[in-house]
Amino acid sequence: MTASIIFKEQISVEPIGKDCYRSVVPPIPMGDLADWAYGGNTLAIAVRAAYSMVAEGDHLYSISGHFVRPASQFKKLICRVEHVRESRVFKTRHLRVLQSEGNSEQLCLIATADFHIDEPDEMVTYSAHPQVEVPCSPPEETEVEKTLESGLYKNLDKFIEVRPHSAKKSGKQVPDLVSADRFRIDEPLYTEADRITALAFYMNRGLAYIPANHSGFSLFQASACATLDFALRIITHDVDLRDWHVSERQIYGAGNARALSEGRVFDTKGHLLASMTQTTILRPKKGISKI
Repeated sequence: MTASIIFKEQISVEPIGKDCYRSVVPPIPMGDLADWAYGGNTLAIAVRAAYSMVAEGDHLYSISGHFVRPASQFKKLICRVEHVRESRVFKTRHLRVLQSEGNSEQLCLIATADFHIDEPDEMVTYSAHPQVEVPCSPPEETEVEKTLESGLYKNLDKFIEVRPHSAKKSGKQVPDLVSADRFRIDEPLYTEADRITALAFYMNRGLAYIPANHSGFSLFQASACATLDFALRIITHDVDLRDWHVSERQIYGAGNARALSEGRVFDTKGHLLASMTQTTILRPKKGISKI
């Protein structure tokens, strides 16, 4: 990744044909541990392409799908968009993100995105709140994140400022552990499409790794660790990631080398903005005890 690339370029697309978009720049790897592209970057391109195929006033509330294979960090991503539903209230788009490989194509992600207009009336309005107490001190006065694996988020840290405040782990069962932090993206994003795309980019961060991390294992002890499927659900499109937000991540269950995790993002008032669930494939290296 060159130093001249700004975050908005990293999540932007350009039209290259009918219902077809290409990333402005190739996707980045997450950090020093991976040679392949960061899955959140692949997802972000899908979200941004989907937004390019709806009108202003259509708001993304759900995108779910599967990572088919890792994307290369050396090739731009292509997203083909299919119109599935066109109603007055809802619009649905099916997305296929791929990369060219000679005369063939390598499919990286498939997803379905659903958009919804603002409703004039609401029957109920409420929100869950963060489980971990948020410190009173400003985020700038707390320590930066330290991981068991040096350089794990090296490239993401150039775009996203993260300050953790996770609760102590002693005496808790793995499903009761919650990793928490405050984060922001200190770059102006002027459109809803860019802001929600940036949110999707961030929310993929770390979800695949907490099943091992919360169990006391390093990623160096895993032979495979990658996201299989995901579901991002957005409560409100009123998001400005230049402000500090609260993020929490938790695992709910694991078995047969798969784990189910959830990440949640709250605003500074503790209102839930979005939730992402993921299924992760997590295999131990030979000789490592069962996670």
